[in-house]
Amino acid sequence: MRIEQDLGPGSCPFEIALPELANFEDGLSEDEAAAIGLWNNPGFQELLADLYITRADLIQAHQLTNPQLTTMIPTGVKQWELALLVPVDVLVLRPRRVSAAQLESQRVAERLVQDGLNVVRDVRLAYVDLHLAEAQARWSQEVLERLSELARIAETRVNRGAASELEIAPIRLEARAGQERAGRAAQDQELARERLRYQLGLALLNDPVQLAQDEEPPPMTVSVEELVSEAVESRPDVRAVDLAIEAAAQRHRLAYFDYFGIAAILPDLNGKGEKGFEAGPGLQMNLPLFHHNQGAKARTAAEALRLERQFVRLRDSAALEVRQAAIRLAQAEQSHAQWRDEIVPRAQAAADSARKAMGEDGTPLLTVLETTRQWQIARQRELETAADVRRALAELERSVGRKLRDRQATTAESEP
Repeated sequence: MRIEQDLGPGSCPFEIALPELANFEDGLSEDEAAAIGLWNNPGFQELLADLYITRADLIQAHQLTNPQLTTMIPTGVKQWELALLVPVDVLVLRPRRVSAAQLESQRVAERLVQDGLNVVRDVRLAYVDLHLAEAQARWSQEVLERLSELARIAETRVNRGAASELEIAPIRLEARAGQERAGRAAQDQELARERLRYQLGLALLNDPVQLAQDEEPPPMTVSVEELVSEAVESRPDVRAVDLAIEAAAQRHRLAYFDYFGIAAILPDLNGKGEKGFEAGPGLQMNLPLFHHNQGAKARTAAEALRLERQFVRLRDSAALEVRQAAIRLAQAEQSHAQWRDEIVPRAQAAADSARKAMGEDGTPLLTVLETTRQWQIARQRELETAADVRRALAELERSVGRKLRDRQATTAESEP
């Protein structure tokens, strides 16, 4: 399977179905959220109804056309006449109609697979947004505690006469701004939680949605060109257009024959004739005197041409999306590594040193404030770049058309 998840039991539109692996008690992992989204996302469940429509079209293509019965009621001198019309062109056209309906059904199925990949991507992006919002809310509270401590020390210095009101004004302002940022971060966290709840199809469920503490995804070790080739050859939306081209070709061939309307008259009965009761076979068909179905032929040919050009566009678009997603992922991983391993440790060391010296009256409080602010910005960027890595990986998996993490982990373990 492309994402190692199924579509669920096909619940009713007003019911919520949860997979067995989903556990709200220990927090939702990213894979659990993806599974719940596939089972309950309202937009995707609406699209799944197209499968039933294509199944109905396939049943209709298999059906034989019912015979027609024509009769004349004998009144007065009018003799009784009866004709039974049985279409015979269905013997030739039915296999092609069934083939076209089957290709159309497969096309819809491939398109729905791509829609499922899009749903998983959207769920994971909403999951990442909530994960980032929760981390930012916790970090805002930690920064607020440090700013509040700095403001208390500044007030103490003013009371002792060791500092002026002008010197501590920026500290008071930063502490008030820290309170506003903490409150806004808490609200952003709830907004992100509601967006994830909607993507999961749990908008009306009152149970709290808490996230598990997921580990960072492994680095990508698969060749980009290999992923491009895989996306071009097997991505569901590209495959869907390929199947649509085959179905259009079938419809184009049907346009050469389906306008004759050939039917056999089995039998043609007359109640009274020269020799009494008469019966005999006959044939009914449309005579192509005024047209040869040129309009339908031209339309089906144009549809096939449009689909061929759409296939080329989607093929090139798939290659572009994979390359762009891979570049974004590599850039996000590089930036996250720099902020995590270099910039944040230095900013934290400077902030800790200034905090230790904060109790001494000779230490400028503005220096402590500036180092704290730099540490805050650095830590904020570290959280954002970590979220960028997850977003880029989700986009790359959607662009390729399948899950990549297990393969990446296996490749990394196999390398010496």
